[in-house]
Amino acid sequence: MGRIKQMGRTVLSFLPKAGLIAPPTKYRPQGISAMMTVKNEEDWIEKSVMSIADAVDEIVLMDNGSEDRTLSVAHSLQSSIGDKLRIYQFPAEDFCAAVNYTLAQTRFTWIIRWHGDFVARTTGSLALSHLVARIHKLDRKRYFCIWIGPVSLDGDLFHQIPQPDVELEPLIFAYSPALHYKQIGRFEVLQVPWNYKRLEWRELYCFHMRYVKPARRILYRLFWTEWMSLPDKSRYPTLDLFVRHRIQEVYGTSDLKVATRRRIEDLGRELAPYDKVRFGDYPAIIADELERPKYRMIYHGDRIVGRNDVERL
Repeated sequence: MGRIKQMGRTVLSFLPKAGLIAPPTKYRPQGISAMMTVKNEEDWIEKSVMSIADAVDEIVLMDNGSEDRTLSVAHSLQSSIGDKLRIYQFPAEDFCAAVNYTLAQTRFTWIIRWHGDFVARTTGSLALSHLVARIHKLDRKRYFCIWIGPVSLDGDLFHQIPQPDVELEPLIFAYSPALHYKQIGRFEVLQVPWNYKRLEWRELYCFHMRYVKPARRILYRLFWTEWMSLPDKSRYPTLDLFVRHRIQEVYGTSDLKVATRRRIEDLGRELAPYDKVRFGDYPAIIADELERPKYRMIYHGDRIVGRNDVERL
C-alpha cells in the first residue's frame, strides 16, 4: 500500500504542470526559507544559524520561551547576517502551534525546517550549498517534500547512539497554503497534500547535536514528547511539573540532580564512539568545539559512568 500511495503522489504532483492546480510559484517568489523553532539552544544556536546563513535566502527564527541565552545570541547574529535573519517570539508552551507560527512567517517557495541543534557541513561535496543546488534543479511547477536525515551525536561530540540507518524526516518542502503541522501522539507531524511527490535524499549534509547539550535538558527531553501527547494538561500544565512527577515514577526520587545523574548514566550505556568511517569528517564550523569540548563523557575502564558537567552537580 505504501508503494501505491507514493505512485499516486507522483502522478498527482504533475497536476500543476497540466494547469489543473496552481504551481508553488503562484504563492511565493523563488527562494529558500529556513524555519527554526528553538528553545534553550544557547550551546548551538550560533553555529546552527551561521552554518546555513550563506546558503538560504532568509532565516526565520522563532524563540519558544527560552530561559537561557538563546534569544540574546540570536539577536547578536543580526549584526553580521542583517535582515536575512528575522527573529520572533512565541512564549506559549505549545510547540506545534509555535512551529505553525514559524511556518507562517516564511516568505519563499522552498522551506527547510532547521532545528536549533542542527549544524550543516559548509565544505566539501556534502556542503549545504550542494543540497540547495539540488533543490533549485527540481521542477518549479511541481510540489515536492524531501526527506533527509542528519548524523546524530549524543552525550558529547565523540559519541553517538548506534543506529542501523539514519532516520529521515520531511525537512524540505515547497510551500502551499494547505501545509501545516498537527500534533499526533508525541510528535508534531507535517500534513502534506496528496499532490506532493516524496523524495528521499540520504546524503548526510548536517549533524544533529541531539544530546550534546546541558544534562538537565537531556533529562527534560526524555519526558517532553510524553508531555506533549497528553490530551489533557490541566493536571500538569507545564513541562517542569510533569518532569517532577515522572522522575518520581521512573527514578524513585524527587531530586532533579539525582534524576539528571541517572539519566546521563542511562544514556552512557547506549553510546558508542563516533563512527568516522561511516559518517566522515565533522562540520568544519565546529573545529573549535572539537578542540575545547564543553561536554565529555567520563570512563571508568572501558565503561561510561557519567559526564564532566554532571560531576559538578
